[in-house]
Amino acid sequence: MAWYNELDTISATDGATGEVVVTPSKTAGITRISSELGEDTEPAIADQIGAALANQIAEAVDTPWLANTTAKANNGLLSIAYGSVDTGAIASVANLDPFTDAQFAAEAVGAELTSWVMHPTIVRQLSKIKVQSGSNQTLLQRVEDGLRVAGLPVFISPNVDANTLAWSIPQARVVTVLRKRTEVAKSKDAGFYNDAVDIRAIARVGFGFLQPASVIRLYDAA
Repeated sequence: MAWYNELDTISATDGATGEVVVTPSKTAGITRISSELGEDTEPAIADQIGAALANQIAEAVDTPWLANTTAKANNGLLSIAYGSVDTGAIASVANLDPFTDAQFAAEAVGAELTSWVMHPTIVRQLSKIKVQSGSNQTLLQRVEDGLRVAGLPVFISPNVDANTLAWSIPQARVVTVLRKRTEVAKSKDAGFYNDAVDIRAIARVGFGFLQPASVIRLYDAA
């Protein structure tokens, strides 16, 4: 990129590029039930187990994404060179200033935050902050699509570590690669001698952090 006089020839240049390699990992679960149980329950227990296994896969994906390193899974948020906002003691946070600081920290590296991820206890704490001393009116209000903080939606996960007030996520700079969506299948093959049915769920998922510094961690750095 350069400046030119009118009618000057614009010089062609190769764009600077890089790559982030994301290798999806497999998460899976399997449950065995008797054929009798599978045939004689209403609603069908096999379908209920399949739905539960799919929910467990969602939990299994959240856990490493919010962690440092997890055996056989991709490395998570705590492993990257994230940006940060020091909140001091999390229990004493009484206003939304750290969230404003996080938005400016992301903008300083050319990113735009799109959401927060918080532990349920943090969401409860923030939900009780009042608009001013002596008031019973809460600063944050739940809206139709959930809770919003500083204009951004809040996603809740019990897997956020105890030292983190919130993760602030720029959607354009954080990617999830699904090589294979959650697949739930039933089979009697392996359980033939036991007159059993196996219900199995599998997903192959990977994480990519395209600009680690644009992911801002709000936490007590002490």
